[in-house]
Amino acid sequence: MILIQILRIYLVLIIVRAVMSWFNPDPASPLVRLLTWLTEPVLLPFRRIIPPIPVPKTNVRIDLAPVFVLLIGGWLLTKLRY
Repeated sequence: MILIQILRIYLVLIIVRAVMSWFNPDPASPLVRLLTWLTEPVLLPFRRIIPPIPVPKTNVRIDLAPVFVLLIGGWLLTKLRY
């Protein structure tokens, strides 16, 4: 089913974006801009509900939005398969 394949690809994009964020990529990079453009519309509503958690004594924030998107996406994949 084409919808399952699209959802799988989108979930991979979410994972790639989350991993890239660990390395502080250049926001002007075409790849980073494309990933942001594709994934931000889904991640933003989750960030409004669960804002990134600041780590004390650092400038680091832990963004849990990708985790929740992946959990819901995985759940949707199982529902679409059956």
